[in-house]
Amino acid sequence: MPHIFLSTLGAKVRKRIRLHQVRMGMYVEELEGAVVASSRIVGSILSRDDIDLMMNSRAMSVVIDTRKGLDVDQGARDGVVNDLVSYASGLSSWFTTEEIRLAREAIQDVRPCVRDLLVEARARGSFRLDAADKAVERIMLKAMTNAGAMIAVAKLKAKDEGIFLHSLAVSALMVTFGRNLGMSEQAVRLLGIGGLAHDLGKTVLPIELLRKPGKLTADELQVVRTHPTRGYELVKQIDGMPKPVLDICLHHHEKFDGTGYPHQLRGSAIPQAARIAAICDVYDALTSFRPYKRAWSQAEAIDAMTQSRGHFDPDLLNAFISKMVINGTIH
Repeated sequence: MPHIFLSTLGAKVRKRIRLHQVRMGMYVEELEGAVVASSRIVGSILSRDDIDLMMNSRAMSVVIDTRKGLDVDQGARDGVVNDLVSYASGLSSWFTTEEIRLAREAIQDVRPCVRDLLVEARARGSFRLDAADKAVERIMLKAMTNAGAMIAVAKLKAKDEGIFLHSLAVSALMVTFGRNLGMSEQAVRLLGIGGLAHDLGKTVLPIELLRKPGKLTADELQVVRTHPTRGYELVKQIDGMPKPVLDICLHHHEKFDGTGYPHQLRGSAIPQAARIAAICDVYDALTSFRPYKRAWSQAEAIDAMTQSRGHFDPDLLNAFISKMVINGTIH
């Protein structure tokens, strides 16, 4: 919680905030405890370079003037709205009008299936494999010729449908990535089902916890981290549930260096399907819009993922970058 510590006769309001809360459009008066000289970055924050300089200053806190620039909540809210409008208008530079139209139709076609799957999971604690299979068949068909546009349009998630469209987008990413890896259509189908089911455990968590816009407490984070096990326990009760789907549900938060959860698996001990899911899950989360945060650009997301050494299978991540990013499959 930012702390207002000084205000003078309505002329200005000074507020102390944490370094990571700084946003473009703020007016910085002072960097407190900066190790690196900070004279260049006192004033209006106008660019990403300004923020990078501030981060490198290693300041303990920042003092902003909310009369001269944005406040904390205002910056986050307005920034998301502006980024969302900019992104939506930018789709036309990547895809034709027809591709965007078909992508929207594809999402409208598949969305009810995915929503019904997850609503039923929350209400009844069950997962219909046959319904998931039909939904993935549609995703596979639509992704055959228009994967990039469908994944791009799916990033425009509304407040109350994030989990639905995230599952759809991860499924489409995994289908497309699996095909780019040369996997069989049957293996790709299982990746798609796993993408739909990967966050199934979140459907049994408290809704207010999932919708919390701010940082989670340590106790809340522990509850959220139970979702892979909860999802696995739910799907393993279903006769004929394929092993890759079970693996994705349980292990998509394992890290290649063994520091993930729930079982701290390392390297090839993590099933391949789960290693693929980890990449697609994080990529979609970083590049998607939320009511409380801006989406990262593709370059920012890939940079963060490559810098997170030990998080992902390096060979699969390199393949994702070369086959999905560099060749323009996703934007």
